[in-house]
Amino acid sequence: MKIIGIRNGNGRELPQQVYLIADSAVIKTNKPFFLPHFAQGFKAKASIALHIDRLGKHIAQRFAHRYCMAIAPAIKVTAQEIDYKQENEQLSALANSFDGALLLGDFIPVDSNNTINDSTISVKYNGEVKAGASLTSTGVDFKQLIEHISKYFTLKMGDVILVELNSDEFNIKIGDVINALCNQSQLLTIRVK
Repeated sequence: MKIIGIRNGNGRELPQQVYLIADSAVIKTNKPFFLPHFAQGFKAKASIALHIDRLGKHIAQRFAHRYCMAIAPAIKVTAQEIDYKQENEQLSALANSFDGALLLGDFIPVDSNNTINDSTISVKYNGEVKAGASLTSTGVDFKQLIEHISKYFTLKMGDVILVELNSDEFNIKIGDVINALCNQSQLLTIRVK
């Protein structure tokens, strides 16, 4: 399994930045996130995870809906100082792909390809709604994204494309409880320790 991260395009041509995330970075729902000691601060951002269900390369946009049948809410965690130091370069793997950097909720099936672009991911941080966005509000069309990514990577069953959404980042600290919802269904609960 590979995880392909997309930093949102803010309405510009995608992908703005593409990076790979190690599979050891994934923490599933109801598992704790242990705050690492190698950085002073960590920020989190709402994301949507697209689950790839077929093998394909050079996928035409008109067929892209056949390759993603499930989505999940996710939280992308970044080590602040490391990311800041690297801002003029490509995204740092140390800041974005460390163990525990991806909090991944349960996948839910989607019944039509229109649902994917319009599905809203929202985050509750200690009970307070912190972020909410969709691919549409981020200016991303998942079919266009799959077409573009598949020019460079062979997509395989079980791969995940993670798209950071246009939402506010928030700092996380020990004792926090983070929940993520997809279309009002809570699919991710993480306690920070």
